[in-house]
Amino acid sequence: MFTDSLSTLFIPTRYNEEFFSSNKIAFWGDYYANIIAYNFQTDTYRKIFDNDTFIESLRNSNYNYPYASRTTDKIKNITEKWIFLLVKPRDTNTSGRIDERDPSVLFAVSLNGQTLKQLTDDTENVVSFDNFEKQGFLLIKIQRDSNNDKSFKADDKDFYFKKVNLTDLALGKGIEVK
Repeated sequence: MFTDSLSTLFIPTRYNEEFFSSNKIAFWGDYYANIIAYNFQTDTYRKIFDNDTFIESLRNSNYNYPYASRTTDKIKNITEKWIFLLVKPRDTNTSGRIDERDPSVLFAVSLNGQTLKQLTDDTENVVSFDNFEKQGFLLIKIQRDSNNDKSFKADDKDFYFKKVNLTDLALGKGIEVK
């Protein structure tokens, strides 16, 4: 995936079948282990994350719908300066594997892959985000762990929104929906 057509290509890496059979992750499909930022001008590369993790696919969530097209739909994760990644960095609920009950954490990485910033922590689950690039912000929907069991389930119905400034990645105040 090209990020800035001047120098950088992002190459997602996947886990192999042996890892999935070890039962450390409960997902198949649209998860990456890491992303390699390859600078084709200098012929150098680096991994975005020091250790492999669980990164959700960079494709649009509606990719499989009949009207979605790889050539016409912009990937919502990419802005002029940043690529946003939803990552499940660890097994927070101590189930023995990373699964849908572990939180998704929002990260931003610069287009050249040199800067990585964690925007949310693993005490809350980023459910989704909408890109309002022309207006200069991302709006993220966050799920709270209502009963503090470090596991995010359907009965955790406490949600709120937060703005992320696309210039400096500053987080805005929580927007409560109660």
